[in-house]
Amino acid sequence: MKVQVKNFSTHQTAKVFAILMALTSLLFVIPFSLIPMLAPTQVAADGSEVNFGAFSIMFLLMPIFQGLFGYVVMRFGMWLYNKVTPRIGGIEFEFEEVDL
Repeated sequence: MKVQVKNFSTHQTAKVFAILMALTSLLFVIPFSLIPMLAPTQVAADGSEVNFGAFSIMFLLMPIFQGLFGYVVMRFGMWLYNKVTPRIGGIEFEFEEVDL
């Protein structure tokens, strides 16, 4: 049986997508924020120490920004999908009942 998705809830879809993006970015945030702490102190040409603190803070903020931007982009994408599908049709799925 073929089924077409006629309409997406823009807020709910964008919310789920944003949370998934923020959580999966933690796979990169945790190791990349630890690397500067484990590295030896770097010295610039003038003899002063180089601070990687701002670099680590950027990685700690990454899940928040990815979640926010993911929400905005997905909400726009679902709005656009809902506007276009009446003219061209929606995404099609084929379902099959399976006995468990």
